[in-house]
Amino acid sequence: MKKVIQKCISTLILSFLAVYGASEEKLMTKYILIGGFASKAADGGKAVCEEMVKGFVEPVKMLICLFARPEAGWASKFEEDKVFIAGHLPGKQLDMRIAMVANFTEQVKWADVIYLRGGDTPMLVEELRKDPTWMQNLAGKTVVGTSAGACAIGEYDYDIDHFKLSDNLGLLPIKVLPHYRSDYGAPHINWDRIEQELQAYKEPLEFVALPEGEYRVFER
Repeated sequence: MKKVIQKCISTLILSFLAVYGASEEKLMTKYILIGGFASKAADGGKAVCEEMVKGFVEPVKMLICLFARPEAGWASKFEEDKVFIAGHLPGKQLDMRIAMVANFTEQVKWADVIYLRGGDTPMLVEELRKDPTWMQNLAGKTVVGTSAGACAIGEYDYDIDHFKLSDNLGLLPIKVLPHYRSDYGAPHINWDRIEQELQAYKEPLEFVALPEGEYRVFER
């Protein structure tokens, strides 16, 4: 009888570990980093929009975060993003909402996809650091960052708007350089020098160069 009980317990433990392991795998966070304007991709941004919503049950809940821009312009940019994303996902049911600073953590809990729109990187990082508890609620979600949003997700970047190296949220242990080798900020950008400075900055981490419109996917 004792052996039977021990066998049952062992079976239960193995079953629990199997389920727990599968659950852990499902609860990874996917990050999509876009090098700048998604519309400048060869397909106009269709592939990255499809990647954003992949794996989620409809209606896909998308939170559009515009903290990198002055609040006065949020409403118009939100409508612009809604049209852009929905236009590349015909027939897909989407529930898109605009992020608000006051209840951002609760909105992140609600969302499937958190979209960090580009703009001013220091402004975005400052707002996102005010209540960092939102970063504890990303399991099973997709976090998208374009330009400043991509920089904020990484550990460090070279801010080509302010001409300085910056420390960011570190959701991914990488160094990010968006708009790579594009005409963004031309002719004031020396891409060779910027790349060298960023690669040499602090500890060695993966260097992620993101050309205009291109994107990279990470999971962790």
